[in-house]
Amino acid sequence: MSNYSPKIFWQHLKNYFWHLPKAIYANIRYGFPSRKLILIGITGTDGKTTACNLLYEVLSQAGYKTAVISTLGAKIDGKEYPIGLHTTSPDSTIIQSLLHLMVSKQVTHAIIEVTAHALDQYRFFGCNFKISAITNTSHEHLDDFSSMTHYIMTKAKLFAQSQISILNKDDNSYLLISPGLTNYVSYSTIKPSDYHARHIKLNPSQLSFSVNREKFFTDSLYEYQIYNILLVLALLDKLNIDHRHLIEIIRNFPEIKGRRQIVNNDLKLRCIVDFAHTPAALKETLSSLRKTSPGRIIVIFGATGGRDSSKRPIMGQVVSQIADIAIITSDDTRQEKVEDINRQIISGIDEERVTSGLFSYHNIPNRQEAFNLAVKLAKSGDTIIACGKGHEDTILIGTTEYPWSESEAFRTAFRVNN
Repeated sequence: MSNYSPKIFWQHLKNYFWHLPKAIYANIRYGFPSRKLILIGITGTDGKTTACNLLYEVLSQAGYKTAVISTLGAKIDGKEYPIGLHTTSPDSTIIQSLLHLMVSKQVTHAIIEVTAHALDQYRFFGCNFKISAITNTSHEHLDDFSSMTHYIMTKAKLFAQSQISILNKDDNSYLLISPGLTNYVSYSTIKPSDYHARHIKLNPSQLSFSVNREKFFTDSLYEYQIYNILLVLALLDKLNIDHRHLIEIIRNFPEIKGRRQIVNNDLKLRCIVDFAHTPAALKETLSSLRKTSPGRIIVIFGATGGRDSSKRPIMGQVVSQIADIAIITSDDTRQEKVEDINRQIISGIDEERVTSGLFSYHNIPNRQEAFNLAVKLAKSGDTIIACGKGHEDTILIGTTEYPWSESEAFRTAFRVNN
């Protein structure tokens, strides 16, 4: 404990003496509902929401009564339930109440997006998962965890309460997590694994690859999507469910609100809303766009206030090395000044790219004005991607939540520049 900051030390005390008793009570109150469900947990830094919702679509098509709890909210028996603003894994009381509702609706399979914070705070205490999987791990939440190892091993707690584990062999987490497990399978695009994607081909209309002599085709033009598909493929095998449901679903990859969401327009621009808010997510997203974009890539992004500030310069560096133009703006600033946040992002920008004219940036604190400028600067064939807010319908400035929509911000910008 001596290596931990005072903040982390006090959080541990709160976990033991507040969150754990509350979780125990919630299980008792709702009759341990997780025991009556096939529980599937998905953790990781990026990609959790996509993997959860892809699996939900596949299981539903396969005829199973399925429910999901993710960053987008809960979906049970076709009805959506909010779980709170800026929330991925809700409070233990809410989790148990939702699981209880699933049981009452005769749900058989429950898919849950699981965060490190939730595991640290015992929000899933009492939940015995049939299968759990990890997408990836990268620089995130290091203000709440003392190191990447601490962060990864906190996520590893999920596998201690799971019968079967699915691991990403290409990710740094694999070497830390796998030694403690006996019943697991692995997936990858680089290292040999149980589900190793090969013969990967990406063009402006299709992404294709093969796994164990089986071919997969999707209209999603992001190479990192392969990892989400592999994860779901491994899950289906462990559930003894036919692959054909996955093969059919991914041909026209399900639209997930705020994830690679296209905003149509008459300006001949490719406009995208995405939740990418970590250095790794920005790198993977922009790298795929670079391979499929005929024109320039314009990125609208910022960083959240009151959260891990060490990633901000890295975000600036990543964007400046891949994109053509960046418009650095506000995100959920909370009680930090947007000027300070943006200054930290800008400090990481590759100045050689700026000097050589390969990259330029604009510091526009007002997010709507950032959208307006992006559309004004764009030319036919360019791609504009707005990162960070994704599906969220509010923006937090100070202590006030203001209504917000990324897609509406694009539409406003189209009108302003018409």
